[in-house]
Amino acid sequence: MLRWKPDQIECEKHSFRFARIRRRGLDDALSGERSKVISVRPPFCIFRTADFATLVALALVCWGSGVSRAQESDSEKAIYTRAVEYCRGNLKRPMALDLDKRILCFDGQILPRQNISLANGLEQDGLFVVRSPGGDIAAAIILADLLRERRATVVVYDYCFSACASYLVMASTKTFVLRDTLLAWHYTSDPFWCPSLVVPKDDGPKRLEKSPCPDAPPDMQNGDKYRRYLNYRFYNGRTVDSLFDDPPESFTMRKMLRSMFEGTGRYPDVLWTWNPRYYASALKTKIVYEAYPNSQTEVDVMAAKLRLHHRVLYDP
Repeated sequence: MLRWKPDQIECEKHSFRFARIRRRGLDDALSGERSKVISVRPPFCIFRTADFATLVALALVCWGSGVSRAQESDSEKAIYTRAVEYCRGNLKRPMALDLDKRILCFDGQILPRQNISLANGLEQDGLFVVRSPGGDIAAAIILADLLRERRATVVVYDYCFSACASYLVMASTKTFVLRDTLLAWHYTSDPFWCPSLVVPKDDGPKRLEKSPCPDAPPDMQNGDKYRRYLNYRFYNGRTVDSLFDDPPESFTMRKMLRSMFEGTGRYPDVLWTWNPRYYASALKTKIVYEAYPNSQTEVDVMAAKLRLHHRVLYDP
């Protein structure tokens, strides 16, 4: 069972165990960045085991015979569920690729300058199955770009926080979030980052954000500039709404975070969900939840099962 302690929230904006973004790491990321525009085709999945063969054959029959969208969705969901079962198995962590190169599993933290070469072997229109607490921004973006090149369908299970939510969930053209999966965002808790209420790009309430304090070390100041550039580059090709801000916050969530901040004078040490009803107007990625949580109580139960020591706010 996972167990995260309060002091394990780390120093960069998009991870529970962040390593601070450094110039060298980001230069490495920028030197390897990919800018190819990829055409969009519907996902197609083949699995290597005999059990998967029958399932996929049935799904293809349905697709070819023009059945209803509900039936098609059920077929896809069954394929995604079986892929998650495969990735839960006795595989090498954090990354594993099945023998037919149709399923790429990622289970763990996204580390700076992590070896993600296995992603190069994923077949076009394959599946990327992920469970992650987040991690390094530059590494997450490189992996996300590889997934987009392969038109991979992202399948999320159990939990996906921070960099996982901000980059891997939005990596390609389609993402499926399994039932009882907690998808949430947050800001850094580094002591050199100071909170402030800023005027947002849209006409909504002010956003509570964090940025390096005036006395923050120069490498942190420079790292934040690189982070902002990487965010601009990443979301420029993945959002519909030019006013989108990362991490995403609904108006309701902005008001909640602001109220918590004004009540204590400190940035609230929380995560939050983002209701999927906002996704279509903001993102190009089609994100489908098998079941978005219905209440704060449901989110609390999910967080308790993961033994999270930080509250997750529910976006109604």
